[in-house]
Amino acid sequence: MSQSAVSERGNRVSLELDWLEKNIRCQHRCPAHMDIPGYIRLISQGRYLESYKLMLETNPFPTVCGYVCPRPCESKCKRGDFDKPVSIDNLKRFVTDYIYKNKVKIPVPEIKRRDEKVAIIGAGPAGLTAANDLAGMGYQVTVFEKESRVGGMMMWAIPSYRLPREQIMFDVSNIEARGVEIKLNTHFGSPDKTISGLLEEGYKAVFLAVGAQKGRKLEVPGEEGTGGVMDCLDFLKNVSAGDLKSPGKTVAVIGGGNSAVDAARTAKRITPDVYIVYRRTRNEMPALKHEIEEAELEGVKFHYLVAPVKVITENGKAKGLECVKMKLGEPDSSGRRRPEPISGSEFIIDTDCIITALSQEADLEFLGDGSGIEATKWGTLVVDDGLQTGKKGVFAGGDVALGPSTIIECIAQGHRASKSIDCYLRGEDFKESKDKTWVTLIEGDYIQERESNYDSTPREEMVTIPKSQRGSFDLVELGFTESQARIEAERCLKCDLSIQVVAEDCILCGRCSSVCPVDALEQVDADTGGDYKPHVSKDGVVIRHTDVCIRCGNCKDCPVDAINMKRVFWEPNEEINKSPKAQVASSD
Repeated sequence: MSQSAVSERGNRVSLELDWLEKNIRCQHRCPAHMDIPGYIRLISQGRYLESYKLMLETNPFPTVCGYVCPRPCESKCKRGDFDKPVSIDNLKRFVTDYIYKNKVKIPVPEIKRRDEKVAIIGAGPAGLTAANDLAGMGYQVTVFEKESRVGGMMMWAIPSYRLPREQIMFDVSNIEARGVEIKLNTHFGSPDKTISGLLEEGYKAVFLAVGAQKGRKLEVPGEEGTGGVMDCLDFLKNVSAGDLKSPGKTVAVIGGGNSAVDAARTAKRITPDVYIVYRRTRNEMPALKHEIEEAELEGVKFHYLVAPVKVITENGKAKGLECVKMKLGEPDSSGRRRPEPISGSEFIIDTDCIITALSQEADLEFLGDGSGIEATKWGTLVVDDGLQTGKKGVFAGGDVALGPSTIIECIAQGHRASKSIDCYLRGEDFKESKDKTWVTLIEGDYIQERESNYDSTPREEMVTIPKSQRGSFDLVELGFTESQARIEAERCLKCDLSIQVVAEDCILCGRCSSVCPVDALEQVDADTGGDYKPHVSKDGVVIRHTDVCIRCGNCKDCPVDAINMKRVFWEPNEEINKSPKAQVASSD
């Protein structure tokens, strides 16, 4: 069910964001605020097309995210409080695989076209998300991309054994179907291709979404100009373009993030000996845990608590990497313990290829001098809350404004940019509440009948190809079967269902607490008199143990209808000051 259809049936109110953070934690944690409980419920009902359409309302790249999202939503899944979290990302992938494999066509909505033209520089997730949104609003959108292929770092930096290229293009095809024009091999920075030139050509706004595609250096002696020393982005890009020759006999990858693991796993497919050199321990590695485990399975070796201090060269080529052992001291600004060198612990790793994967920054040379666009000392562009730069009509977002970030964070930036650009072109101020958001409360027949099985169900695990078959770039993770997806979807605790009580109507019969299968409800002595009353928590929900409630709905069958269950549809793309007719509800 689309959000617009829901709004027509339900009661539209505003709620505090902290209520959503506590009650619909997965959706709140998702940077794009996808309706996770909603699309999982549809999967459990076998309604895969409706689930996919619901995903598209907040994410134009559900296919890509189903394969490679870092899954921040799963870190907040309430099921994980006492069990393993729901496999949200794998469920998303199941649906998008189903749509792709069955060649299901998604009708393009009828769009009333506007006269204004918008230019977007960069065809990565932030740029294409903004393009998708703005085209849906009716604007004429042109995306300029300097590379020969669309997708940005999704296309070039993520190995194909994790993300098949046809899956990227499947998401892009939906965006192009809205009328978005994409021009490849278009470089800005030359006299005939400037941002000012776009504005002079009649584009009413420009969104800079160029990413962060320049790797940071080790800054140790012997690095500059040495053969065999390369940045991970250049290495991954070359491999993605088809260069599968071994970069060296022994490869040392410097870093502990996802790019480092991607580079190491990619190198392992074309080189026998591959190491990851990381200055902290495995526990502090920012890379996804399951990616580290896959690297270990594939034979990548790890040097922990080690930092490079010098590249050993011979005839202009790398011969080795001098390193020093480290120990962990006091926590730094990231909250992780700061690595400190151990005096006299230097040693040499024999390697003829060193791949640096430390971090990335934006290449801002295309702006030229006198652009009127300010950069920070970290190499990101200065923008306001609406992502507008200091130059009128020019906006910037994604990695070029945030610094290196994830695909889903860039998608969220694209949404913000499109809303801000729309406000700018309409002559309105961009305002987005930091405290409240719109929701629609709906009750009645729409809510699914309660389940009959309350047993704990183990988390479904993704099937992968065996280690013996990982010498190629074939897809490693094979996806859920339909039966796996249906079982896993049933594990969702339906946190978007809110159980409410009208305390004055309660006759204290005790039925609700007696029929709760997980003892989430309880009647307690009241402070005044000896009567029994339902325990009412601060948010007005008759659930004392909210962390164990499974939203089964047993308590809803109250003899006096004192308990009701409503579904909370979060509408994250609405601004709090847009609808004067909306009611303002308390957080109960």
